[in-house]
Amino acid sequence: MPEVVPYKLSIAPALEPFRAELEYSCDFLDRCYFVKRSVEATRALHYGDNAPTNAVAVPAKIFPGGVRLDQQGIHPNHDRLGALLAEYRPAAEDGPLEHDALALIFCMLSRVEERDARTVDRYGRYRAPNSLPMAGAAPPADCAVLDLARRLTGETNPQSRTQYEVMLTHDVDCLRGYHRPLAPLRPILGDIVKRMNPARAMARARDAWFSGEPWRSVRMLMDLAEKHNRPARFYFMGPTNSSMDSPYALTMPALLRRVTDSVQERGHIIGFHPGFGTPANSAEWNRQHAGLEAVTGAHVREGRQHVLAYDAVATPEIWDDAGMALDTTLGFPERSGFRSGTCRRFVAYSLRRRQPLRLEQLSTAIMDFGLLGGKYRDLSPDAALAECESVAEVCRTFGGTLVILYHTGQTRDPLREFYERLLEITC
Repeated sequence: MPEVVPYKLSIAPALEPFRAELEYSCDFLDRCYFVKRSVEATRALHYGDNAPTNAVAVPAKIFPGGVRLDQQGIHPNHDRLGALLAEYRPAAEDGPLEHDALALIFCMLSRVEERDARTVDRYGRYRAPNSLPMAGAAPPADCAVLDLARRLTGETNPQSRTQYEVMLTHDVDCLRGYHRPLAPLRPILGDIVKRMNPARAMARARDAWFSGEPWRSVRMLMDLAEKHNRPARFYFMGPTNSSMDSPYALTMPALLRRVTDSVQERGHIIGFHPGFGTPANSAEWNRQHAGLEAVTGAHVREGRQHVLAYDAVATPEIWDDAGMALDTTLGFPERSGFRSGTCRRFVAYSLRRRQPLRLEQLSTAIMDFGLLGGKYRDLSPDAALAECESVAEVCRTFGGTLVILYHTGQTRDPLREFYERLLEITC
């Protein structure tokens, strides 16, 4: 194991109001490489003007102009922050830093750019085109910590503390082949009466009532995970009647309990999939979470928000206040890659309280519905796998965690073949 290199954080007096955010970035740096912030260190990592002799100097380009502070915490200056982040370019391996590495790390991990976003999609989500490019590219926060580690250690390729791993996650949006037993009846009648397509009606009936779900896909996914010596993580909804969610915790509690018991008996993991109306509603989030634990008897401490609905201010605080350990919500369905700017696990940050939380977060980099099926894109399986391999290679380079989302209920080709091949190239 390499010797840990100590350094102290030095900040220009005018930029002291941002100490909490700069220390958060340093904590991530220390988590990634064999360096450690210490007030007793002789070498300084300096932010802003008038750096001490022999310090690693970081220019203050994003703070203070890209953000503002008030009693509600830290906010983006939308007119400036996007342009400042877009100016980022990875640094050369040696020489002085020309980009604001410390503020960049904070902005990417905290998702401050998403606070009070002016442009959202139809689900109220922050849009991928507004963020830094990700697909197939090196994550900006990982590049920034590497730039800092190189200069603090004097090594071109400093050893990472983190190691590559693959996390297999499965959102259970629907327990059986339907949300409610009679829900498929209307489209089936439409196939017969309006579209005069009895074959399509029979296929729809088969998928709804005779699909073998949930056992068919849950067992398939556990078998595949075990083949690659990894746990499968199944994220279930709690009791909800929202039209955007599935009510199975209310309408099929006995079946839900049998499925979750089977998952845990085989050594896999139960997680929480909070409903669409919960990202900024702590009371509803906690009600659904408590309901899921009551039905399943499981101690649920990780998961992902349904529809990837996320509020940069409220959601991490809700998860943290509930004692959750891991949130994998961050991801863009229309673009593979790392929404948080890192492929590594990191500590969440409260933009309102301006402090790190206990909750950890990971970007979900690869999503089935973001690649295939036409909802966002409809790539060929080969093209989708090529994109996934590029993302996995980024993870291997930085020692990150590759989070893959593959929904339950998908047991037929080409989706099953795609997933099997995906595990072969990533695990």
